[in-house]
Amino acid sequence: MGYLDTDAAPAAESFDLEVTVDASYEGGDVSAAIDDFLADARLYDGTIEDHTGEDEVVVDVGAGDGLAFDPPAIRIDAGATVRWEWTGEGGAHNVVSTEDSSSDFDSGDTVDDPGEVFEQSFDDDGIQLYVCTPHRGAGMLGAIEVVE
Repeated sequence: MGYLDTDAAPAAESFDLEVTVDASYEGGDVSAAIDDFLADARLYDGTIEDHTGEDEVVVDVGAGDGLAFDPPAIRIDAGATVRWEWTGEGGAHNVVSTEDSSSDFDSGDTVDDPGEVFEQSFDDDGIQLYVCTPHRGAGMLGAIEVVE
């Protein structure tokens, strides 16, 4: 019968492990201006999607229950273009910057056609806050952080 030698020290290797967590996946810190503005926004979970390094970012109009922008908060590089695409859900929508936005943009009349598109390029850094005017009170709000 074999015996287990319990007095023998187990062989052990030691090594250093360095772990780097990329906070940009969730988007990192959200500015107070964006967090305050989106406090009642549909689909907003307190994070910002980081799309830096991308030339174009798509935001769905009429997402979720039809009364949301998805994603509601994004971070982009200066010079990038945001492309809002209508889902056809939730009635007629538009995309209009607020008075507190760094830029002035407006998609025009409200439309409910799936596939409708509005594009806007942002060349300067700053905070862009926008709404769907008929559904602002229902929490259809969005924000863009433009960084250099």
